[in-house]
Amino acid sequence: MRKINIVLWGIGQHSVKKILPAITNCKSLNLYGLFSRNKKVLNKNKKKFKCKIWPNPDQMLKDSNIDVVYLSTPIGLHFEQAKKILSFNKHIWIEKSLARNYKEVSQLIALAKRKKKAICEAFMYSYHPQFIYLKDMLNKKSIGNIKKVEIYFGFPHLKKNNWRYNNKLGGAILDNGCYPVSAILKLFSNQIKIIYKNININKNKVDLDGLALLKIQKKIFCYINWGFGYAYRNEIIVWGEKGKLYADNFFSKPNNVNSKIFITKNFKTSIKKFPKANHFELMLNNFVYTINDNKFRKKHYELCLEQSYLISKIKNG
Repeated sequence: MRKINIVLWGIGQHSVKKILPAITNCKSLNLYGLFSRNKKVLNKNKKKFKCKIWPNPDQMLKDSNIDVVYLSTPIGLHFEQAKKILSFNKHIWIEKSLARNYKEVSQLIALAKRKKKAICEAFMYSYHPQFIYLKDMLNKKSIGNIKKVEIYFGFPHLKKNNWRYNNKLGGAILDNGCYPVSAILKLFSNQIKIIYKNININKNKVDLDGLALLKIQKKIFCYINWGFGYAYRNEIIVWGEKGKLYADNFFSKPNNVNSKIFITKNFKTSIKKFPKANHFELMLNNFVYTINDNKFRKKHYELCLEQSYLISKIKNG
């Protein structure tokens, strides 16, 4: 079976540090080409990875050898770029958040269905052994019925000219608030009621941080907090009838660090350690199945819609 030809569209720091190494290490993928508006960066990486480049998106997408495009550009550009990619009959794997709102995501999913193409949102953490183990513990009720969940994901302010501070391109809930929302949906269900929410919006109409109190399955309270301008925090706490689970580095984790879950029962804490793993590689290996498997594609369609719907409800009411 031949390798899947993939093109990376968008070559920022995240792509260079995380996505390109994962693609090149994924045995089922072939880095066929790169595209970016930054010609200097594009030519530099063309030499490094010895792959194709194109002068514009249309020229790239006309290449019949391309199977899938991984889109790693600012969120506000995703909708139009993803529509173009799908219109050229390419599968698309796309950085979170998939688009700016539920309306845009719904349109993209509808187009992907018509074209019979995959569309996947890149929440890499959910493919890591740490997440899979924690979810299994909850399913087995290892700490009894769950009473409360707390999730935090925040970090210091970025440079003022970063695209995330442009209200047409980014914002905190679409950039890092989407992670706690994703975790709730993946760990529990979409039976979620919003009890309270508070979004901090600056004078430039950019949401900088936020919090929400949710009620899941009519019995589990969940508090999520995210944003820019915080001391770094990236963790989940699950409090049950018979114990507590705590995981640090829950969403973003270095490849060279052993992840952990702290399990507290009967006043004693044990530590479950996990081997070093690249969750970007694990994610891409999962996405590969969506190319030829309709069930996998359908699953990802549903995940994208649920994610966008809940974010839109929290952000806009």
